Amino acid sequence: MKGEDHFKSVIGKSLVDGRLQSFYLKGELVDRINVTFLKIGDCWLRVVSTDEMTDVKIEEDAIDKIEFYGDNEFNYPIEPIDKYFPEFKKYIGKKLLDFKELVLKEAESLSFGINLYFEENLNWVIHNHDYPIDRNEYYFNNKIPEDLKEK
Repeated sequence: MKGEDHFKSVIGKSLVDGRLQSFYLKGELVDRINVTFLKIGDCWLRVVSTDEMTDVKIEEDAIDKIEFYGDNEFNYPIEPIDKYFPEFKKYIGKKLLDFKELVLKEAESLSFGINLYFEENLNWVIHNHDYPIDRNEYYFNNKIPEDLKEK
């Protein structure tokens, strides 16, 4: 995983907000979860898991003020996570206690997401499915796919 130090820097801080960036091509939804943005403490983190890599960066844009990137052909709207995943609301205000990268059991160099541990025994998994599916999914019940393990 690239950028894990960014998650380490927000351990013990509360989740304030969450946004997701979808991808539409010519008005049709291609990918609901293209990028996940998490505001933990006063820091926005940008989480992308794709192509067997999970990348975490500090988001410099005021992501809570941006409606979309792109144009009519390639459109990337940014919306609250709870608009599509109401379960997300239960994590707001909870402190991030730890995180673990999710890797392929048979090839630990291949990253397919992250498991976030919050207070009150809450877990949230951001999982990227391998090719040919190659899409992200959220699990709000500490469900780790059978082919993956925590690193």
